[in-house]
Amino acid sequence: MARHLRFTKLDVFTSTPFVGNPLAIVHVPHSAQLSQTDKQLIAREFNLSETVFLHEHENAADATTPVVIDIFTTTEELPFAGHPTVGSGFYLLSRAPPQQATVTLRTKAGDIPVERGTGTGVRLRVPIDYKVHPSLTIPSVKTQQPQLADADYVNGAGAEPCASIVKGMTFLLVALTSEDALARLQPYPTRLAIPDQAAVLGAWGVGFAGIYAFVERADGVLRVRMFDGTMEDPATGSAASTLGGWLALRRGPGRHTFDLVQGVEMGRRSQIRVVVDVGADGAIRDIALEGVAVQVMEGVVDI
Repeated sequence: MARHLRFTKLDVFTSTPFVGNPLAIVHVPHSAQLSQTDKQLIAREFNLSETVFLHEHENAADATTPVVIDIFTTTEELPFAGHPTVGSGFYLLSRAPPQQATVTLRTKAGDIPVERGTGTGVRLRVPIDYKVHPSLTIPSVKTQQPQLADADYVNGAGAEPCASIVKGMTFLLVALTSEDALARLQPYPTRLAIPDQAAVLGAWGVGFAGIYAFVERADGVLRVRMFDGTMEDPATGSAASTLGGWLALRRGPGRHTFDLVQGVEMGRRSQIRVVVDVGADGAIRDIALEGVAVQVMEGVVDI
């Protein structure tokens, strides 16, 4: 028998429809059972950077029990990703009573409290198991961009920093010298391959690894782009959190706020804010991710 599942589509990290990063939220009733194969097929059909499966409570009025979400790309499940959690939190709080200030999302990376932020936005505490790895020299990262010269990279032909926000989410952080150089980047013909990944990254050497290129403008705003092989992502909260953590560690103890703009070259401008607290011991204590979203579509998936 066919099952009919409602879905809602949002644009995340924007308040303007048809920009930002699209997100499909598939509503899974309490009585429904979806296999991993079902979820992967649906995510592949949406063909977005991520699709969320939101498991509804038996008691819809219960605001204290965490809401379980599963996050899928077109090829795999992720333990955490930024725009799906911001979008899911925004969706739930936008439909909650005004006196409800928070909702908790239960992800594979742990429970994530989401609270109402400034205006219509939301703010969430990013689950962190943060790790800075040794800088990596991966020649293909630069040889696959023939339109850029060594002078376009802050580190020239040298190694680039690498960090993980949680186990299973790793980014090579590639600093460029100008927005012009950032604009000349093209999607990569192959996905990032870290040689001897398990040995180099240790327990963090599982799951996803992407390239996050960035330029810090004179006004402090970070212009960024994220590539996973041929795919470019309009907004990547996990990568923004990883970069914010790395920059904050370089700046030392205190609270550091970073505003990032992503997706410009794709025509899907997205605005992301990351706030990082670094303790007196030089370790990251907390990372918060902030953003807004707007609903653009709803419908039914038949499976």
